Amino acid sequence: MTKIIPFTPHNLRNNEHFQFMTEVDQLVTVVPTELLPLNNVYPRFKEALTLEDEALRVEQGSLKTETLGESDVRRDQIWSALRGRVESTLLSPVAEESESAKVLMRVIDLYGNVRQMAYKEETSALTNLVSDLLLPVNEEHLNRLGIQAWVTALKNENDQFQAITQERVSELAGRKEGDVRGIRLTVDPIYQELVDTLNAAIILNVATPEAQNLVKELNVVIKAYKTLLATRSGRKDAKEKMKEV
Repeated sequence: MTKIIPFTPHNLRNNEHFQFMTEVDQLVTVVPTELLPLNNVYPRFKEALTLEDEALRVEQGSLKTETLGESDVRRDQIWSALRGRVESTLLSPVAEESESAKVLMRVIDLYGNVRQMAYKEETSALTNLVSDLLLPVNEEHLNRLGIQAWVTALKNENDQFQAITQERVSELAGRKEGDVRGIRLTVDPIYQELVDTLNAAIILNVATPEAQNLVKELNVVIKAYKTLLATRSGRKDAKEKMKEV
């Protein structure tokens, strides 16, 4: 008679906890409902797991984050190309071109290496840089180097970055607070109720073959997470011993 191995998921990290519960959910859902004694507990488990998923997504950040990163890469590339063009023109054998390059390089150098700045700082620096470069006094120099369109492209990408940033702020503001830890405290007791229900069916010898197989597969999953926690604990103990030496 194989019952579900006792396991307390409290020590799992948030991502691990959600992954474990998701694996439990997947094992349950592949078995037809009528073959499991979980009609009273599974809907509550699924609802709580969905809330955990939503909270975890909030905690991990906005869906706009990846798009924001892509825009930042593009504006960095444009800035690098722009600066590289101006820097290389400093060596131009045409005196007018080299003089224009000197004028523009002084403006660019005022704002430093924007690629090494935090998002907010870089956005501000690029806004001011573009504004300075597009002043009427610099129009002739930009045209002489053929980079008027490059500066406009940098401005447009920086504006796009700011728009995505605002969209992300609005997205997060419209979400509920991502209290993953609080929701986990709701999921764990329901998981335990699910386990107790299956174990009771095993003990009373009323579990279907499908339910018995579910128990065996769940035990494989539990053993894997127990090993994960044991390995982590072992590494922690080893580090503590090294500190004592």
